[in-house]
Amino acid sequence: MPLATPIGTNVVTAVARRFIMSEVVDNIYGGNPVFFRLNTANKRIVQGGTHIEVPLMYQRFSNGGPYSGFDVLDVSPNDTVKNGAWAWKQYYVPVSVDGLTLIKTDSPQAIANFIQLYFAQAEMEMAENLATGLWSNGVTNTNHIDGFEGAVDDGGVLATYAGITRASNTWWNSDDDSTTSTLTLNALQTAFMDASRGGRHPTLIVSRVEQYNRFIALEDDKQRYNVAVAGHDEQLLSAGFTNVLFNNVPWVIDPHVFDGPNPSNSAIVMLNEDFIHLAVSPRADFYLQDFQESQTQDAMVSKLFWAGNLVVTNCRVQAKLTNISA
Repeated sequence: MPLATPIGTNVVTAVARRFIMSEVVDNIYGGNPVFFRLNTANKRIVQGGTHIEVPLMYQRFSNGGPYSGFDVLDVSPNDTVKNGAWAWKQYYVPVSVDGLTLIKTDSPQAIANFIQLYFAQAEMEMAENLATGLWSNGVTNTNHIDGFEGAVDDGGVLATYAGITRASNTWWNSDDDSTTSTLTLNALQTAFMDASRGGRHPTLIVSRVEQYNRFIALEDDKQRYNVAVAGHDEQLLSAGFTNVLFNNVPWVIDPHVFDGPNPSNSAIVMLNEDFIHLAVSPRADFYLQDFQESQTQDAMVSKLFWAGNLVVTNCRVQAKLTNISA
């Protein structure tokens, strides 16, 4: 252990205390609006099971309809349901502290409770890891959540989603505009309507900042169109996230959105949250393990746990534009 170095080296530094602002400033973590939104309104507690399984209606009855008098009625059974299956995915964040650190920070003059600070950052780290997982592709790291890049797809990224092969089950494909390279209102409207079924339509549009700015610039240049840009979603605004509107649907910036044509341009993703759930185990919903002391060190460690998966139960009502660069 090296000798302590005095802070006071002259009259001023010896008798004057340093002033440290009583706050800890986040210079690391980006915004997580989609994780916040799903965790707030679309979280589903799933208790137990070898995996998460959901029945999916994928076609209409093949019989039934008008008849007259003694017509023979076709009452043969219909097979209209398949199950999608999602594996449990686990995340953790450790919190480790040694006895000497606790001694140093055990002071009424400490600007923050050291343990509380560490746990607050652990929660932020967990949210950041989950936000990254939400936008993963299900291929690069299969320990991640089955993210939107693979879920909102037509087989080009993820050929099989939730155990269902997309090539032989085209009803399981999302709308993927991979050809349009210049953002236009017509391209956005086409994708929006392709992902709409009756009164159900995308409820959230997400991109990184460059595509968000393109949409604003596009609207500023075409004010004659009756498409609202100004406006806010109350849930997003309450958490400090700003947004604009397209077809009265909030468009929000999320820095975790996967790349479009290149790393400088993200995809634009249209999500229908009516069919998106953040399935979570009650045993690992930001569960904080008790501190465990080391047998050979003056130290202790705790871990923050999460377990669940992203479950998209209707891929046809999701859309993405993956080639916009201008």
